[in-house]
Amino acid sequence: MNNFVPLHIISGYSFLKSGLTIKKISKALKENDYFAMGLTDNAVLYGLPEFAHMMEENKKPYVLGMNIAIEDYRLSLLVQNEVGYRNLLKILQIIQEEDVSFEKIKEFTIGLVGVLETNHGAFKEEFFKEEKVSTTFSKKIASISRLFNDSFYLGIEVTSKEEIKEAKQIRLFAEEHTYSTVAFPRIRYLKKDDAIVIKIVEAIDQGITLEEKNAIGQEYFMKESDYAKIYTKEEILNTKTIAESCHFNLFEKRGNLLHYPVSDSKEHLKELTFTALKNIQKDNDEFYINRLNYELDVINSMGYADYFLLVQDYVSWAKKEGILVGAGRGSAAGSLVSYLLDITEIDPLKYDLLFERFLNPDRKTMPDIDVDFMDTRREDVIQYLRSRFGEHHIATIGTFQTIQAKQALRDIARVYQYPERHIVLLTKLMNNRDYSLGQTYRNNEKFKEIVDSDNYFKEFVSLAGKIEGLPRQAGQHAAGIIINDSPLENSIPVTIDYNDNLISQYEASYLEEQGFLKMDLLALRNLTIVDNCLQLVNKNKHANLTIKDIPYEEKEIFELISSGQNIGLFQIETMTMQKGIKILKPSNFNDIVALLALNRPGPMPYLKNYALRRDGKEKFTYLSKDLEKILSSTYGIIVYQEQINQIAVSMAGFTPGEADLFRRAISKKDKDILLSMASKFISGAKNKGYLEKVAQDVFKQIETFAEYGFNKSHSVVYAVLTCRMAYLKYHYPLEFYASLLKSSASDTKFSEYISEMKQRGLKIYQPSINHSSKSFLLDEDGLLFPLSAISGIHDAFVDEILLERENGPFTDFFDLASRMYGKGISESNMEKLIDSGALDEFKVNRASLRANTRSALQYAEINHQNDDQLSIGIALLPKPNMNLVEDDPLENLDKEYVSLGIMLSDNPLRYKKDILEEKKVIPIHEAKQGTYVTVAGIIKNKKIIRNKKGQNMAFVRIFDEDDEIEVTLFSEVYDKAVAFLDKNSIIIVKGRINERNEEISLNANEIELLEENHNG
Repeated sequence: MNNFVPLHIISGYSFLKSGLTIKKISKALKENDYFAMGLTDNAVLYGLPEFAHMMEENKKPYVLGMNIAIEDYRLSLLVQNEVGYRNLLKILQIIQEEDVSFEKIKEFTIGLVGVLETNHGAFKEEFFKEEKVSTTFSKKIASISRLFNDSFYLGIEVTSKEEIKEAKQIRLFAEEHTYSTVAFPRIRYLKKDDAIVIKIVEAIDQGITLEEKNAIGQEYFMKESDYAKIYTKEEILNTKTIAESCHFNLFEKRGNLLHYPVSDSKEHLKELTFTALKNIQKDNDEFYINRLNYELDVINSMGYADYFLLVQDYVSWAKKEGILVGAGRGSAAGSLVSYLLDITEIDPLKYDLLFERFLNPDRKTMPDIDVDFMDTRREDVIQYLRSRFGEHHIATIGTFQTIQAKQALRDIARVYQYPERHIVLLTKLMNNRDYSLGQTYRNNEKFKEIVDSDNYFKEFVSLAGKIEGLPRQAGQHAAGIIINDSPLENSIPVTIDYNDNLISQYEASYLEEQGFLKMDLLALRNLTIVDNCLQLVNKNKHANLTIKDIPYEEKEIFELISSGQNIGLFQIETMTMQKGIKILKPSNFNDIVALLALNRPGPMPYLKNYALRRDGKEKFTYLSKDLEKILSSTYGIIVYQEQINQIAVSMAGFTPGEADLFRRAISKKDKDILLSMASKFISGAKNKGYLEKVAQDVFKQIETFAEYGFNKSHSVVYAVLTCRMAYLKYHYPLEFYASLLKSSASDTKFSEYISEMKQRGLKIYQPSINHSSKSFLLDEDGLLFPLSAISGIHDAFVDEILLERENGPFTDFFDLASRMYGKGISESNMEKLIDSGALDEFKVNRASLRANTRSALQYAEINHQNDDQLSIGIALLPKPNMNLVEDDPLENLDKEYVSLGIMLSDNPLRYKKDILEEKKVIPIHEAKQGTYVTVAGIIKNKKIIRNKKGQNMAFVRIFDEDDEIEVTLFSEVYDKAVAFLDKNSIIIVKGRINERNEEISLNANEIELLEENHNG
């Protein structure tokens, strides 16, 4: 049996200090058959859960620890038991402080093994400083050893011949002072020739380049026989002794559900919900009373009353504070208790939503009430939770960014200065995001062909493979937080951010394994758009409209959605949804619910069946009367997961809890489970009087749809937000677009939003130096462009303009320069204002304004040099005469497009309407909905590349008055058009619309200039 245990493994979780992923560590474990392994990352515990899982899967003991630097000594702390783990967490907090000392950690060493590194830090420096070890040094080591009593070792690491001699001296010192020594080689990569990976990750970390591409080192996994040549037998045995002294299970339950501060949470929950039931006048309805009692019984028996009260608390607080909250999210909308607590807004009984889909006695995991908040106020809710329940009881959840295949190639290219074209050559072939470099090589013939074509590419990809999969840096979960009854830092490792807030060092799934309550507080931009819109509506219409007042079942809503004008509407503005809307032509709320559920890659074909059956154009039958009751609302198609649950209860006699387990099992497509479930379903159906053939047919139908079934609760509550936004868009279009544009000034869809406005007959006016603000303002039948949305103009400068404008409007170009002098005005800012059209009101053409920019700034400077003279009545200098030059309309429009992302003042195509009609040209926004089209546009930019045959081809982006599109010119078309593919050329393109990954482009069959004198 092997006795050596590698205790000093440093993984990739010590960011950019190691070349080891947990997967590579697992490989080393199998290859060397170690008795156990120990993970000791540098000052963090990020990797413990993944490492412990890996060791358990391999049925091997594990040792968990951490390396710390303290008073310049390097110390590794290894966990022996639960007490040691809790103490290690305390030490983790201490080392995040500025002044760390042995004195500060001395209370927290029980349950820990301390291994002092002798090959690094102060030990090596002090030990070999003089021929004889100093008394001061000996006393220092003695004081460190006393912290750990019998669990202290001097760690011996040998990486060179010189260090063999040094190790002998350290052993003599250990014998003199009765210290035990242990083989403690630092391990940071898999094989001897992987040593280059350390130089690579350090180069990435430091932003430097390398030339060296090969290196040999000693920090790798060796066979025990090799370690026996370096370390004494006792030192090797001590590695096993340490491992055997560590009896710690990372995955024990340490989380505790926060106790809500009331005397009896169950009674309080009952009181709140029955009061709410009375308020909605359902307190005499047996159906509602029975459902409520049933839900309360399940919630209380599972111990979740506190959980519901907690969620109700922060949702209620948010609403009182004017923070918009979604109508609900996920399966929680199936709970009547959630509805009565105003956590969700949809009556689940009205829409036939199931509580068991959310919570049932057979569910093994914690409940999950996800809540959407407007994105600009989410952090306020988290801060409220910290103040309400204690900052030590709340933590955001840590995540990790890993180096994926494409990023690995880019990092290696930067470190070794490989050309950009070679990165593009390789990465453009990597279409499967889930594939590693190795998988891409094995499964992608074209990629393999390039790699095999030259040792240059083999080396490139091989180097990238050494860093692929390594954690790059820590981040935070977009939505998740954890809440605990006791202080979190006593139970899990945490990082303390610059605001003294806690961030867990474990990811969400590992926290849930240990019993911590994860809650998702999601930031939803659409709610912010609705909030802004409501504020504008209430201001302009002198109303008091709230989100709950907005109808979601009005017929105008469905007319707008069916018209295809769905930009900015929650969940339905994608091209995929637009196609689905064309098929379905939704006419009521249930259609929108079905659209959100069916318009996904798997079930999409059934959307057409749904529409045909609804319209009476496709016949269908039900296999039984029970199915008709359940499936009549979806015309015989199983659309929702809840319908599978209902069928299992109704036909096979399953309990609601069993039915939900049945649904989950069927959707996983496990063969053994399928056989078992089929037998149970058919047996249950026969017991209820169904023929075996009918039961088998129904099971097959369930099996077909189970994979595609959608959570109806989620679909219903999300459809509410979709329809509420459509209502606002229909009845208050200017307020809606102003809100949409405010939240998406940097959005790639910005020009599409404005394009749709124009299609609806709404105007958008260019910015004005004297009237525009920081957001889109309503102006009669249109919107006024804000100064803050001009590209390159910063908010701080806009603030200065608005402040100065309080002293009166700017009267001319020189007045603007003079009054804004010293407040952020510059030649660059002046030109951006000119280009945007914000200074057109000065009645001087833009070319002349540009020509006089320096003169205006010089005038302003001279005026401000004479400030002291102004105070004694000396008049301002006379304004210079404006140097007038001829304008270039096309140049103006080009600069305006760059400045605003759209042309507002004019468009060259307006003057060519006769030619456009003759050529049957259609607008770009309309062409995007077609197949074979003819469009006209101005060339914005072009990119020329070589195809596989070495021929030139190009990607040319063109724009018209309202929209833009990328045109692909294959070699034959490119060769004919190359002479006139200049920026600002106006071309006519005939071709086919191509859709891929929600991007629309145009494959050109034919290109011509609009007219020869295109620069006229």
